[in-house]
Amino acid sequence: MKRSLLILLTFAMCNCGPKEILTITGSETMHGMAEYLGKEFEKENSKIKVQVFGGGSLQGINKLISGETNIALSSRDLDEKELSSLSKKGDLEKLIIAYDGVAIVVHPSNSITKLDLRQISDIFQGKLVNWKQVGGLDSPIQVVVRNDKSGTLSYFTDHILRQKDLGPKDFEKNKNNNYIGTAKIVSDNDEMADFISKNPTAIGFMGMGSALVENKGKLKTLSYAIQANDTFVEPSIENVYNRKYRMSRALYMIYRADSHGSVDSFASFLTGEVGQKLILKRGYLRASLPEVEVKAE
Repeated sequence: MKRSLLILLTFAMCNCGPKEILTITGSETMHGMAEYLGKEFEKENSKIKVQVFGGGSLQGINKLISGETNIALSSRDLDEKELSSLSKKGDLEKLIIAYDGVAIVVHPSNSITKLDLRQISDIFQGKLVNWKQVGGLDSPIQVVVRNDKSGTLSYFTDHILRQKDLGPKDFEKNKNNNYIGTAKIVSDNDEMADFISKNPTAIGFMGMGSALVENKGKLKTLSYAIQANDTFVEPSIENVYNRKYRMSRALYMIYRADSHGSVDSFASFLTGEVGQKLILKRGYLRASLPEVEVKAE
């Protein structure tokens, strides 16, 4: 009798019914944050199981177009072709859930502390090939980049490699700039962090949250300036918020407007005060202003 009662109590407590699966796919920059937020969301929604898959922004967008994921995460905006493909299948929701800086990362032992835009562009093109050319030790530079599914790569290619942030004339002049052929290509931020942590001469880039929180201690982030005579600024939430750190972008959650209720619930959670505080905790800049409590006199 006691054993039967114990079995019944265990069954009642385990909430063993099937859970609704909510799939999220895309940006590697947002991957760790999404897994963390998914677990927090599950605590308040015990009947929903959140599954997070990476692969890059392009992967998430393509999976959303084909109907293989509920939510796409992207560290870049949709292009016209993607927007058209998604819009053909119904109304679209596109939310900015956070802002993130892009950090230039090197091995912790590297003596370099700062680089400007042109120096970074020249390094990744292979015009500068030795650290002594930018004030470092006499050692060859190993460039590391993300694969072509990465939204961060897309941002970095336009804004830094092709110098869009110097103005339209520079962007037009440098529109054919490409990465050095010997660049190491990696699939995600963890692979990049692991490679750089084992190669003292390497340099790469990744979302600030990934660099400062998820890979803290494995990498060193460099201060950045657009022009060599500008003030160099370190990547931080405060500096992105104050617009002092200029290498930054929006992070998007994209889904169909006719999605089932769990998608709307997750969107509300991310954009609400609790979700935005958790996003800030993970090293990203919140997308919404904090709620202000007004007390009655």
